[in-house]
Formats: sequence, structure tokens, C-alpha cells
Amino acid sequence: MGEIASHQIVDALEDLVKERNLDKEVIIEILKEAFKAAVKEKYGTTENVDVIIDPELGTIKIIAKREVVLKVNNPALEIAKKEAKKIKPDARVGDIVEVELDPSEFGRKAVLAAKQKLIQSITETEREIIYSDYKHKVGEIVSGAVHRVDRGNVIVNLGRAEGVILRNEQIPDEHLPIGKTVRAYVKEVRKDTKGPQIILSRRAPEFVKKLFEFEVPEIYEGRVQIVAVAREAGERTKIAVYSTDDRIDPVGACVGLKGTRVQAVVKELSNEKIDIIPYSADPEQFVKKALAPAEVLETYLYPDEHKIVIVVPDDQLSLAIGKGGVNARLAARLVGWKLTIYGEE
Repeated sequence: MGEIASHQIVDALEDLVKERNLDKEVIIEILKEAFKAAVKEKYGTTENVDVIIDPELGTIKIIAKREVVLKVNNPALEIAKKEAKKIKPDARVGDIVEVELDPSEFGRKAVLAAKQKLIQSITETEREIIYSDYKHKVGEIVSGAVHRVDRGNVIVNLGRAEGVILRNEQIPDEHLPIGKTVRAYVKEVRKDTKGPQIILSRRAPEFVKKLFEFEVPEIYEGRVQIVAVAREAGERTKIAVYSTDDRIDPVGACVGLKGTRVQAVVKELSNEKIDIIPYSADPEQFVKKALAPAEVLETYLYPDEHKIVIVVPDDQLSLAIGKGGVNARLAARLVGWKLTIYGEE
């Protein structure tokens, strides 16, 4: 291979490393495989071929090991004794000599095929790296700018990849204009023929939990724990919190000074209402807090049915149930029991 051509390919390799942010060794291996594919296109085999790339020196060599014979029957694996002596003057029949191949002999079609394989391999490698990176981010929050909206699905630019907030993972009635920076929960990463699909969610209860981890240092440190989350996105969320440190009020820690911490979460959720409730291992005590702001007069536990019957003041029955039943539904999910609510009459 001519020196200029070698340097051009090595320079292109360096550009790929910088542009695609890929490991140089990965690119070198892909390039080797691409040249082997070009050799196989012409000779039908690569079992005796080695590709040596030295990016520091800017050299590329394609070496074919061929057996010295008197009469060549297989040009891919054999070399005539007369030609072998030009490479190794003392070559004898049966010896193996190393023949440096000129890429130009593969023909334009083979070289183009090698280039295409290189592009395809780089694309597949990039996809695998992105898949691996984001697979490890499942359960975390990422941020990016809204790139476009496709049939109601919001496409978010995450830098080297795109994430999608499917219609059913969006907060109802929330408007996310193009260019707006949004945060979302990485719910799932799927392998697809077009590349990894990063499924994001702003609707998942886990999104709220992770937002509180960002805003409340005591949660991040493990001194305050979110025991349960119940959410109807766009309307209301209830979270139950518990402190492992008797000196810390878990509800106060989540609310923050003058409500700054909880308000930061509320703002991120487009003003969704959030109730922060102290957790109790006692289901009757827990449900009393969970039904806030309604007052609970009496509770009756039916463990066999995993049900709690609750009595509230008549004038607070609608408050306990909530608009469309949302308060009662969320309380039931939070405590993990079926709830039946009655007025005192």
C-alpha cells in the first residue's frame, strides 16, 4: 500500500475516534475486519491473512502467508517458487513466505464493500455502546432538549442518543415545546434494528421518587427513606416517608425551608399536588395520615380480606374520597390495603 494512502486511512481513523468518541482499539479491530472482508471478496479466504495497523507510524500492511510451490493451483494460498525468491531469496518448495498485498488489486467493488462494512461495524459498535451505557441508567433520571414530536411521542436529544417519552408516559395535558430542556426517568432500554430505544417516563411514580432524591440530601444519604409512592400523574401524588435518624423529621426534610424542596418537585411536575405523609407500620395509623387532608374518626381492620373500613365526618366524606375518587385510590395504593369509606351517619 502506498505511504500516502496509509496515512490517509490512519488520519481518517483518528478522526473517527474523535468524532464518534470510540475507543481507538475498537476502530482498529473494525478496520482490520474490513480489510479482511476485501481480501475474502477476491481470494475466497482470509485464513492465511493478517492485517497490521500501526496508528503511531501511520502504516497499514496486509500480509498473506503462502506456501512455495512449483506450480500454483490456488493463488490465495500458494506462490510460485520464482516469485517467492523475489521476497525470500533462499525460499524452497514447502516454505511459507509472507506476501504483502496491494489493496488496489482487490478492485473498486471490494474496496467499497470494505468501506461499507467499516461504516456498518462502527454503527453497530456505537449502538452497542449506547445500549450498554443507558442500560446501566435504567432507574435513573436523565435530561435533554425536546428535539421533535412524532405522532404524540416526544423525542428528547440526550447527546449521543435520543430518548422517547411515549404518549402514555407523559404527564396528561403537559406541553413540552421543541427546545425545552426536560428531565425524565429511564424506564427501559430496548434493542431495535434501528438502534437502542431509550424509553423515558415523566408519568412513572419512580420519577417522583428520584426527583425527591435530587432535592432532599437526607434521602440521597439514606437517612430519610421513601417507603411508598402512589401517583395519578397530572393530578396528585402521595409519598410515605420514614426517618432512620430520630433527630430528623422526614416530612419536614422533604418539604424543606419555606417549602423550597417540595416546590421544586411540584414545578418539575407542572404543578401536580404532592402529599408527604409519615410512614407507619401500623396500617390503621398509616391510613389516617394517607387520607389527609380528611379527618378519620374510626378505623376497622379486616386482615383476612386485607381491608380497612374507615369512618369520617359526614361533611368530609367527599374530601376523603376526593375528586373522581383520586384521594381514596391513592391512599389505598399507598397503604396497600382495600379501603371502604363511610360518613359517620
